[in-house]
Amino acid sequence: MAKIINLFIISFLVNSCAILSTAGSIVGSASTSTRGFSGTIEDTYLMSKIVSKITLTKLSNFSNITVSVVNGKVLLAGNVKSQEKRLELIQKVWKIQGVEEIYNEIEIGPSNSFYGKAEDFIFETKIQNRLLFESGIYSNNYSVDVVNGNVYVMGISSDIEEKTKIENFLNNMNDIKKLVLLVDVEKNKNKNGR
Repeated sequence: MAKIINLFIISFLVNSCAILSTAGSIVGSASTSTRGFSGTIEDTYLMSKIVSKITLTKLSNFSNITVSVVNGKVLLAGNVKSQEKRLELIQKVWKIQGVEEIYNEIEIGPSNSFYGKAEDFIFETKIQNRLLFESGIYSNNYSVDVVNGNVYVMGISSDIEEKTKIENFLNNMNDIKKLVLLVDVEKNKNKNGR
């Protein structure tokens, strides 16, 4: 019994640190993102509502679903056991105020293994690092998710040149088996860049 309690405490502490780290990174990247601070906070709030709604859905394993949000556009990726569960999940997300569009990348099939999830996490980190050091691409403008080896990139480019650059950069990576780009160009920018 003591071992179970110790494992619970360790798990709680690790998750608490991860939440604080994530909150800090959201605030830090919000100030340099094309969405700005308020846009990033709105997306984060919408994502928390979606995650809460999904946890109420009786899925065998919630960790098999990845959620990303940019300007009310929602990416759902992962695995569920049946078409009925996928439909139920999409219907619940559509009912959430603030959801403008859903990109449904949920596949029917068995859960990704622990090893597969670890590989996805490592590959996601590699792609984020590549974007970080690529000139002309502002990595804070994009969210990168890797699910089942598939790469999903959502975001808002500051201009058409940046959008073209990130699309070409990612399309030229030989180690990406499937790439889904969901990238828009910032609309509020005039010709002078203001």
